Amino acid sequence: MSRPWHPGERGAAPVEFALTAGLIAVLFLAALQLGYGLHVRNTAIAHVIEGARHGARADSSPEQGAARARELLGTTLPGRYGTSVSAQHAVIDGVLVVEVTAEVPLPLVGPLGPPGSMTVTGHAFAEDQP
Repeated sequence: MSRPWHPGERGAAPVEFALTAGLIAVLFLAALQLGYGLHVRNTAIAHVIEGARHGARADSSPEQGAARARELLGTTLPGRYGTSVSAQHAVIDGVLVVEVTAEVPLPLVGPLGPPGSMTVTGHAFAEDQP
């Protein structure tokens, strides 16, 4: 059964729609940005791990692993994502590993974000153990 029409409610539907549509659009964009941030994080982690694997080979060096991670980050993520990558030998639980670290921006608005706000690290077992 429908409500009787009241003159004071005239024009309320467009206002209701505008407020609800605006809220839904903001929530949708926030979810989309969260998904993009997770994509950047997962991609950066995968690339520094690949760089660590490359640098841990017996015929390679940690610097070559950092260069590989830098190359992968630069080709798959936009702009300044592959600029701050470092690599070194480390010892974890008595095992020599190659550690590749990258500092990448955390995307807050689209791909834009403060530089160096997210640090990802990858480790790989060094093939040339002492």
